[in-house]
Amino acid sequence: MKKYIIISLLFIASIAVKAQEGTSIFVNYLPSIPLGETADFSNNLSPRGADFEVQRFINKELSVGFNIGWNLFREKIQEETFYYEGLTINAVQFRYTNIVPITVNVKKYFSGEGDYIPYAGFGLGTSYNEARNDVGVFSLTDDKWLFHVAPEVGMLYDMNYKAWLSVKLKYNYGFKSGDFPSQSYLSLGVGIGLK
Repeated sequence: MKKYIIISLLFIASIAVKAQEGTSIFVNYLPSIPLGETADFSNNLSPRGADFEVQRFINKELSVGFNIGWNLFREKIQEETFYYEGLTINAVQFRYTNIVPITVNVKKYFSGEGDYIPYAGFGLGTSYNEARNDVGVFSLTDDKWLFHVAPEVGMLYDMNYKAWLSVKLKYNYGFKSGDFPSQSYLSLGVGIGLK
């Protein structure tokens, strides 16, 4: 419930921020590839991902903002034996990893040719991570908030005086916390931004 309250508050704040001059709102589709310990649990390319971003341009070369995203990784594991809390279980598994990163970011823009503007950015914040293993009628679930970093490179295309086309390559990494493993994935994003 807490994560939905945070998401709602960020969405409301972004609407208030958009009313200011020099602010852009982006919505991106983010198919992703799991890496590291994320891939160890669910190793399929995910077409299920999106993010919502608000950027305030300080000048033509620099912007600050915040980003909230969601990615779901899913994998079906054919019948195999695994161990859980002293039990030996042999069954088909459906593994799900949900990751909701919430970051504050800064982006540096470089002069491009014509309407193309390349940039490099870095996000810092937290992410809600849930690992779920469905075995028959049982679900084994573990979740954790992790410290999260998200470097990215991308390009904006100025479609007209009110809209951007956005393309980006983004690496997300949530640091290990206790017994919960680190989470990492690489996303290729395509989206639209309103000036």
